[in-house]
Amino acid sequence: MNKQAKITAVVLMLGAFISVLNQTLINPALPTIMEELHIEATTAQWLVSGFTLVNAIVIAISAFLMDRFRTKQLFLSIFVLFLAGSLLASWGVNFTVLLIGRLLQAICAGIMMPLSMTIILLLFPHEKRGSAMGMYSLVIMVAPAIGPVLAGVLTDKVGWRIMFLVMAVLAGAIILLASLIMKNYGDVKQTTLDKPSFTMASLGLLALLYGFSLLGNISMILTASALVLAGVVILFLFVRRQLSLTQPFLQIKVLGNAQYRNGTIILMLIQASLAAATITLPIYIQTVRGMSATVSGMVMMPGAILGAVFGYFAGKLYDAFGARYVGLFGGFLLLLGSLGMALFDFDTTIGFMTAAYTLRSVGLMLANTPINMWSIKKLPDEILHHGNAVGITLRQVATTLCTAVMVSVMSFASSVYAAKGEIQSQMYGISMTYWLSVVIGLVALILVAVKVKNRKKTVAAVTEAVYELDIAMRADPYTVSCDDNLKQVVEKFIGYKTSGLPIIDAQKHLIGFVSDGDVMRYFTKQDLRFVAEFYSAVIPDTDTLNSKARKLLSMNVMEIASPNAIAVSHDTPLLEVCEIFSRRKINKLPVTQNDILIGTISRGDIMRALMTRLPLGGEDCL
Repeated sequence: MNKQAKITAVVLMLGAFISVLNQTLINPALPTIMEELHIEATTAQWLVSGFTLVNAIVIAISAFLMDRFRTKQLFLSIFVLFLAGSLLASWGVNFTVLLIGRLLQAICAGIMMPLSMTIILLLFPHEKRGSAMGMYSLVIMVAPAIGPVLAGVLTDKVGWRIMFLVMAVLAGAIILLASLIMKNYGDVKQTTLDKPSFTMASLGLLALLYGFSLLGNISMILTASALVLAGVVILFLFVRRQLSLTQPFLQIKVLGNAQYRNGTIILMLIQASLAAATITLPIYIQTVRGMSATVSGMVMMPGAILGAVFGYFAGKLYDAFGARYVGLFGGFLLLLGSLGMALFDFDTTIGFMTAAYTLRSVGLMLANTPINMWSIKKLPDEILHHGNAVGITLRQVATTLCTAVMVSVMSFASSVYAAKGEIQSQMYGISMTYWLSVVIGLVALILVAVKVKNRKKTVAAVTEAVYELDIAMRADPYTVSCDDNLKQVVEKFIGYKTSGLPIIDAQKHLIGFVSDGDVMRYFTKQDLRFVAEFYSAVIPDTDTLNSKARKLLSMNVMEIASPNAIAVSHDTPLLEVCEIFSRRKINKLPVTQNDILIGTISRGDIMRALMTRLPLGGEDCL
């Protein structure tokens, strides 16, 4: 890797860092912005929900933009927009100017994450991409930890406008560096964008967001209802169009998979539950309690840090315990933290505020990753990127709309209790939003308990009966150890004259299955996919056949095998096994008892059993 490539990677990581940092700066400054610009919370929330909405729409078209334009041209263009947005926001003479600035920043943020990831992975060879991903993730995790504190200190000491001026200076430096050292990566493709779909999605979501933001104003209830209805109708037409297109703007059909649909709904509820804290916590701390923006940042910082740490380990916990138990624990922490915040009053200590917010953040990260991985587990590889795109977009939309709803609820409750005084009525309004988040969190937790199941363990019958599988099952199957490398596996394929083998550990527990199809799949073109919370990236595979062969033979079998092997228990009826062979289009199945491998059964085994046991050619032959 040459010097230019290293500098390019640093510039890209700085660009991604600035993009994420910018998203976390606004919340602690909201109460001060509301006071200086003389706006209500229902208006101020557009600085968060409007940003998230534009971000979601741009993420949905980011793949088209990366295919259609050269990387350097696109990178410089989005940071010019970011610079212009930051300068407008730093001027911030009124709310309209500030909002336009934030929306321009959102366009950059929506493209920057997938674009920077794509270029960084292109810069590194395959064997070093894991290290690159680790460094990239570390940089991204640091930004949310320091953003709220930085925003609080700058707001208290200098003023909120300086935050955006700092962002403008950093954007200018990024533009200068990129224009001097960056070059183009990848190829430009003549792809097309379905403009009617883009228009319908934008208008429908905008109508919904605007309608929900007006619900807190009783005098605007008819207008709000009309906008919500219009948004629903437009989005209904959008969905119908997606289902009829051969190349849809958003692949809605993935929601037909029940496990994916359930997981997406749970993740949307989790994001919605968290939305209450993004705006109302700074308002509670600064407006109701009279504390500084710095205190807001300090209260939020431990949650950001610990959330990032637990988010890093969430994947490992999922591998060890499954989505159900980790998801339940994360959902419980989210609910517990929400209950703590619902108990906030005029005497709540800073320590209690910090603990409650931290529990919510940790719970979110612990639940998000396992449920997300569980939801896409049964999606075929060829539509996995569609599942990621739909899930990311819907979670962003849930955050956006729920933020508007929460603020409207807060405003409505405040107006109902206005006779009790401004501060007291605001406290009632904030408490109402937190109790609403408790309800949403409880629904999410119940759905995890009911819908999310780990892979069921096979249970052996306690009787001495002879099972149907015994007539065809091989009771002493060939196996592969989980410690074998692929050279040993290929030798066993050849020696045993078989195309697939179950993988067992030292205690003969079934832990996977490897087939010659897995080997062939490794040799095929494998584009690298990176999936994160709000984006995904696809990097083309350029390895040669000889290079892949050398790597393959030294790899451990579990690196290419299927870890969640399709297996049948010993007491499974033979007809059901035949159905599995037909439906799943596989040739061999491991047979287990209490998760211990006791045999295998194949299509050929069944055919041989039929030939020897059925009265073919006799009087009873059909």
